Amino acid sequence: MSFHRTLLFGALIFASFLGGIFGQLVVASPVVTLRAQQPQVVTASQVNLVDTQGRLRAVLAGQDERRMASLSFYDSAGQLRSFIGIDENDTPLVRLLDGSGQSRLTALVQGSDGLVVVGDESNQSGVLGAVGGSPFVSLFEAGRSRARLQLSETGSPSFGLFDSDGRQSLTMTVDSSEAPLLTLHEQGRVRAAFGVREQTVVLNMADAQQMRLVIGVAEDGNPSISFLSETGEILQAFPLELSR
Repeated sequence: MSFHRTLLFGALIFASFLGGIFGQLVVASPVVTLRAQQPQVVTASQVNLVDTQGRLRAVLAGQDERRMASLSFYDSAGQLRSFIGIDENDTPLVRLLDGSGQSRLTALVQGSDGLVVVGDESNQSGVLGAVGGSPFVSLFEAGRSRARLQLSETGSPSFGLFDSDGRQSLTMTVDSSEAPLLTLHEQGRVRAAFGVREQTVVLNMADAQQMRLVIGVAEDGNPSISFLSETGEILQAFPLELSR
């Protein structure tokens, strides 16, 4: 029993002693502010993140198998589903993939040009972007553009349809003078054009090589028809003056 009393008494003395010291520190000493520790730097070439079941779900790599600095994400089956990175040419890239590993959305910036690709790049896809200051939307099939809508640097719109070989089939434009023009192509050659030029409605039709027929109606209502030779010379013309 005396041992326990001694121990309790000693504890009380020690507590009183500490209390006195702490009291002196509070009363007599200046306030000391503890500084937060500086954040530590961890250096690694790759960091793997796993879920609670130990499955790989994300990888942060200084240089991956694509030679990119990247952050990649994996689904529960271990399939790569998305990544963001910068390639060895300093091009930033974001890509989303389906469950079979096929790309379904890609966004990248090359220099000052930006592109977003949606769909299967090897089959059918759409591209939204801006190249050289000109925004555009294109629809692709098997790597070839089949339709394209864009604005020029001056703001003039144009629309084009293309055949399976990527050659122009139809184009619609509005130039800087606000004049519209519709052009029809066959195997990349212009066969017909319809539009407004210098306040005259004009229809041009061509053979496989040369424009052969020109029909026009001027602003004052006077029509004209011109037949052209294989070399582009006028064979016969019919300017008709309408009576007023």
